[in-house]
Amino acid sequence: IFGLKFKPSRFMKPRLVVFDIAGTTLNDTANSVNDSFRGALKIHGISATQEEINAVMGYKKKTAIQTILTSLPNQESSPELVEQIHDSFLELINEYYRSSPDIAEIEGASQLFGELKGVGIKVALDTGFSRSTTDIILERTGWLQNGLIDASKASDEVEDGRPHPFMIQALMADLNISKSSSIVKVGDTPSDLMEGENAKCGLTVGVLYGTHTRSQLKDFHHDYLIEDITELKTLIGL
Repeated sequence: IFGLKFKPSRFMKPRLVVFDIAGTTLNDTANSVNDSFRGALKIHGISATQEEINAVMGYKKKTAIQTILTSLPNQESSPELVEQIHDSFLELINEYYRSSPDIAEIEGASQLFGELKGVGIKVALDTGFSRSTTDIILERTGWLQNGLIDASKASDEVEDGRPHPFMIQALMADLNISKSSSIVKVGDTPSDLMEGENAKCGLTVGVLYGTHTRSQLKDFHHDYLIEDITELKTLIGL
């Protein structure tokens, strides 16, 4: 476990852990999100590299599309084009999550959720995906039906997605959590880490098996960087 510092013991048993989905609790070894982004752009005659897409991974998808378009020279970036690309992205990513045989959770995720809930810690998900995509994922994984998560929040359900704190604040309201210092935020992108910072979470943890490497995450706010999701148990004293 690599981190900047150890937190005082009052954080050892949080009230809530907020996990990202793709790349954190859901396996994305097929680069499905990146591929769907590039596929949606290609439908509209626009090319972007895997690295350019990774730079906006974890953000609200319309925001990510707008950011990519404005970074490309001589590229139109109208609200209408953003909507059209987003619609294409939704078709591609929703079909992938609905039908791909490769959909699988990160090994140990369900067991970790159950262990957290077993000691009275609430489990929530937040994501740069829309609610339609999130619901397909929840159906495929069985997390909701099996009672392993208490709530989820998608980026199209709040004013702005990551790195803004609004999804975490909405989850706090839904789950009656009054202090963000009692929350652990876990994710695989810079936007996850910045979200944890902006929401003033008690612990912000980056995972190193998702879209970003240690060198890509180390300069963003974090308390720990972990190589296996089950390492979280040690951090919070399970």
